[in-house]
Amino acid sequence: MSRSFFVPDYYPGFACKCGSCRSSCCKGWPVIITGEEYTRLQESECSPDFRKKLNEAFNLDGDPRRGGTAHVVHDRSGACPLLGKDGLCTLQLELGEGILPDVCRLYPRNTREVCGEAECACAGSCEGVTEILLNGEEPIGFCSVELEETPRFSIDMKDSFFRECRQALEVFRLGKGLEDRFRRLNDSLFHLPEGEDGALNGIRMLWEMTAWFTRNSPVVGSCCGKAMNTYGLDGKKPEAEELPALAERYALARQAGKRVLPHWEMNLTNLILNSMFYNSFPHVGGTNGEEDPFLSICVTAAFVDFILMGCLGPDSIREDAADVIATLFRLIEHSDFKYRAVKHYRESCDGSPGSWLGIIKRITE
Repeated sequence: MSRSFFVPDYYPGFACKCGSCRSSCCKGWPVIITGEEYTRLQESECSPDFRKKLNEAFNLDGDPRRGGTAHVVHDRSGACPLLGKDGLCTLQLELGEGILPDVCRLYPRNTREVCGEAECACAGSCEGVTEILLNGEEPIGFCSVELEETPRFSIDMKDSFFRECRQALEVFRLGKGLEDRFRRLNDSLFHLPEGEDGALNGIRMLWEMTAWFTRNSPVVGSCCGKAMNTYGLDGKKPEAEELPALAERYALARQAGKRVLPHWEMNLTNLILNSMFYNSFPHVGGTNGEEDPFLSICVTAAFVDFILMGCLGPDSIREDAADVIATLFRLIEHSDFKYRAVKHYRESCDGSPGSWLGIIKRITE
């Protein structure tokens, strides 16, 4: 039975890239399936050779009859053992799409029910989604479509919070330029003071975040390391007098990067809009405190800009940009990045909630 779902307007045209995907969604990800799904796979009828492959593909994490789960045992390259050399899922080829666990069948889709309404968001960590968002020259919209789907989980949220989630999307969409969108979002829901990026604190924050993730993140460490080399940091913490030179190298990288992405400000707008919807901004997947969700989304925009521009070179193409962005959103949407973003902001910006505006201005120059 079909049901009306609230979705991004690109959703009806989205389709998995399957074998043409440059970075498969099941490579390097922790893939967890339910005990019920594991049992269904074990009871399925298939060839002896595939049965052996299927048995070796999962490890149990507890009794499946009592709510236990199972996880994919990746091969040495980090790929799912059921992924074929042609990039296609051998489980689907052998037994059909209906046998797939929800996490495999739905990704990057995130189906949920909120205050009685069904929604389906798409993760920016999918390169197919990212490529769509990089092709748009207008802000994405949202619409209702009929889907033969059931929401995968329910979000318990106050009606007033739900209305603010929808309000945030509409306010951000209707702005004129990225700086104006953030101003309108702040004026509508948060009311933080507006200030400048005094003493280049925003640049210091972005360097410190880049250095931290280079050392500590297996997901984005290589991207951050590449950006660090571009900006000439070599792992050193810049002194105050070195920050203007770092800011200049960043500005030059931005000029070069916009040759690869001539509509980058709109592209970034859509990446942020998509992430806001995916995370039910500002009330789910955000941070604690009235101002924290807003500060987090500001830092997210700046961090994506800083790392992407540091990774693009003279020979880079749009697909390179999409790969970097999808990698960054693996971190942003599937980890505690939002909390860490606010932590870095507060440590680097002298605790001033108004520095956000100076940081946003820098990425719209």
